[in-house]
Amino acid sequence: MMNNCSDINPSIKVSVIIPVYNTATYLHSALDSICNQTLKDLEIILINDGSTDNSQYIIEKYARKDNRIKYLIQPNQRQGVARNNGLQLATGQYIYFMDSDDILDIDALRQCYEMCERKELDFVTFDAKTIHETSTSSGTFNYCRKGKIDEQKIWDGIELMHYELEHEIFYVVPWLCFTKHSFLKQYFGGFPSGIIHEDTIFVVQIMLNAHRVGYIPQPFFKRRVRNSSTMAASFSMHNIEGYTLVCTQIRSWTQQHVEWSAIIDLYLRKTLNSVIWLGHKMKTLEKIETYCRLQRLHLSQYVKLKNWLVFWLKN
Repeated sequence: MMNNCSDINPSIKVSVIIPVYNTATYLHSALDSICNQTLKDLEIILINDGSTDNSQYIIEKYARKDNRIKYLIQPNQRQGVARNNGLQLATGQYIYFMDSDDILDIDALRQCYEMCERKELDFVTFDAKTIHETSTSSGTFNYCRKGKIDEQKIWDGIELMHYELEHEIFYVVPWLCFTKHSFLKQYFGGFPSGIIHEDTIFVVQIMLNAHRVGYIPQPFFKRRVRNSSTMAASFSMHNIEGYTLVCTQIRSWTQQHVEWSAIIDLYLRKTLNSVIWLGHKMKTLEKIETYCRLQRLHLSQYVKLKNWLVFWLKN
């Protein structure tokens, strides 16, 4: 598990960790939404992941006027490494991972903190809305679970994960999770580096280990879909590489935790069938490489025949 360098400081309620990479156009809005939170006992950790635009100037400007902000500059190593480095610096009782081009409702951290304290939760999750950069921004993402999840219930993590997978509302995004720092220190092994879809490791790992999870049916998070973002990019071998690495790592956890086998099997079936269906627009050579990769990693067994047919035959 990750060995955090910093001790938890009880006077800091939340550490907000924000990787920043070439988002100067949106960074003011993101930082304003955090700096203006109604919960004031924060530390705000900005990790400049090798930005080449005006992001560092904005970071320094905000740091001068808000002493809760500290920042680190690193060579570009992607979001996973940036978050890991931010977590090494964090000292708050709770951890929240924010993205630098999105917006958080100003009362979100207060409501999450108070619910976690009142109900002694490992983490609490909430909803999001999508905002589009332009009318031509691609992608439709629905992060609303209101009326689908019992908001009065304290969930076991595996129970909630199973319910969400079965109802097609399982979202592998860290910014919908507000998590107790001591819980992360004990159970979270860190984000994998150098891949996309690394968020999956965080969400699945905290779900598998949590015993007290709450849900707030509010769209606190505003997810910006940009034409240049990873979310809007076309499906490619980078996606396949990320998904297969993540799935292989998650499957390996059953060697130490046999009791997780059923839920991990369900996760792999749901995820890999969706991945193969999405891959139908790939080029023929990429499809061959994908099939060989899944065979080699013993992941093809989780994919239904009908989705393989879509993968090979649909254009």
